[in-house]
Amino acid sequence: MRRLALFADVHANLPALDAVLVDIDSAGIGAGDVFCLGDLVGYGPDPAGVVARIREADIPTVRGNYDDGVGNRRGQCGCYYATEQARRDGDASYAFTDAALSDADHGWLAALPGEIRFEEAGRRVLLAHGSPRKINEYLLLDRTDPFLARLADEANADIVCVGHIHLPYHRVVEGADARRIDYVSVPSVGKPKDGDPRAGWAEVLIGEGGSPEASVLEARFHRVDYDVEAVAAAMLAAGLPPTLAQALRDA
Repeated sequence: MRRLALFADVHANLPALDAVLVDIDSAGIGAGDVFCLGDLVGYGPDPAGVVARIREADIPTVRGNYDDGVGNRRGQCGCYYATEQARRDGDASYAFTDAALSDADHGWLAALPGEIRFEEAGRRVLLAHGSPRKINEYLLLDRTDPFLARLADEANADIVCVGHIHLPYHRVVEGADARRIDYVSVPSVGKPKDGDPRAGWAEVLIGEGGSPEASVLEARFHRVDYDVEAVAAAMLAAGLPPTLAQALRDA
């Protein structure tokens, strides 16, 4: 049984990231089995600190849409904003993040891979940020089984792990030739959206089941306390919008 630790959507929240890394270490998951599924920066007060921590820890990391937008200086993050207030907050966040990062940080973010692939227990594992085909596609719970199966079939993947929506789930769908496909959406480290403000990460266990089709996959979702109010105060001190700080408290 291989145990993977997956986390995503840190969003410049260094205390939340540090709490998650301590929790992963306490769980006994080795460095070679820890992966980040992107969006290190944006919204939070310490994008440079988060980039430095991930680089120091040498954690394999997928490029998220915010990492891509800022790293490549695209002028926007490829985010979806449902309201005009959210768009204004997003513009302020982008401007702050872009200014807070060095040229070296920008270049490092831009050079992150769009996906990570490997094989485990005879199954093809794909780690991405949004979806197998698009960095900012939202694989929300309303996506149908046939849709998810088609995405995985087209991507030649049996296990698809993503971030981006900031909501945890594990779904099993049937692919071509009755092939089992597992989707794991990992919770957000630094900007949860599921009503729980604690930092989150996913433990994914993959084991032999006699054949690739019968191999076992279990997803366990962990939440970790950290000082949310201190980060909200740091956001305000950095000049980020109060609505973003409140969103951190409200999750």
